[in-house]
Amino acid sequence: MPNKQEEEVELRQTHDALSIILSDDTAFEAVLNAVFKDIDQKGDGTLDNEELERYIGDACTGMGLPPPKNGQVHGIFHQLDLNNDQCISREELGVFLRHFFQQQVKFCALKLHLPRAP
Repeated sequence: MPNKQEEEVELRQTHDALSIILSDDTAFEAVLNAVFKDIDQKGDGTLDNEELERYIGDACTGMGLPPPKNGQVHGIFHQLDLNNDQCISREELGVFLRHFFQQQVKFCALKLHLPRAP
């Protein structure tokens, strides 16, 4: 378990990296493309529930967490599928990632006691 100073360094690095990604459209697009390509194992340009389930399961395993229970990924899938066409487009994933990164920046800033951005 990291000590307080190590945790602060990690929070600062995360805050700074995500702030850069959010402020630079080229950087955000590069991250979005990499994540989408990693999830899209079938290479068809859309994400289905099976691909999302595999990706989330692998991510959980990599972090030492138990995989999601049956139905949890399906619920996440429906949250991401903004137009209800039974697949997640690159654009839909982009909406989620941008929001997720914004929330992570806020979380890091709160933990680091940084002033809030306007």
